[in-house]
Formats: sequence, C-alpha cells, structure tokens
Amino acid sequence: MNSKASNRNSLHLVVKSSTDALRHCYSQFDAGDTVLFLDDGVLQAAIDADRVFKPIFRNSFFSATDLEARGLRKLADEKGLRTFNDPEFPELLQKHDFCLTWK
Repeated sequence: MNSKASNRNSLHLVVKSSTDALRHCYSQFDAGDTVLFLDDGVLQAAIDADRVFKPIFRNSFFSATDLEARGLRKLADEKGLRTFNDPEFPELLQKHDFCLTWK
C-alpha cells in the first residue's frame, strides 16, 4: 500500500464491478482511507467478503440504494457488509481530503 507523505485521507469510489477497478483502488488505498461501492461497483458484494473487504478494505461501505436496485441487499446483509444511504454521502465526502473514482 502507498504511504502518503502528507497523511491525507482519500475517499475511493468504486463504480464498476471489474476486477481492474478493485485492483486499481487497492493500489492507491492507504490506512485511513474509505471505499464506497456505488452503481455497478456494488456487484463486488458478490465476492468473498471475508477475503477482501474485512481485511483489506476495513473502512468500506456499499450504497444501500444500488444494492437494492440490483437485488443484492439481502446478500450484503448476510455477509455483514456496511451500507450507507445517499443523504450520508456529502458528509462523508467532506471528511476526506481527496476523492478518487475507479472504473
């Protein structure tokens, strides 16, 4: 993982279900960063959560609206994935110095 000299934190938006999007996000992810899975990025919920999200992206959230739209809300709940609602997004964005989008 990268070590940012300025210790600034980033909000990573994963908006595609591709392994490339997840790999690129991981390559720039640092402790203190947050990952939001939005749009088709919520399809990442179908992978092994214990292998990826809990140890690697400990501070990750999935859009409840996008999970619901893709029929994945129950699966995400069963896996214990954390969700967020759209009105929470601006506050979360303000808590980070940078915002990166991965496709």
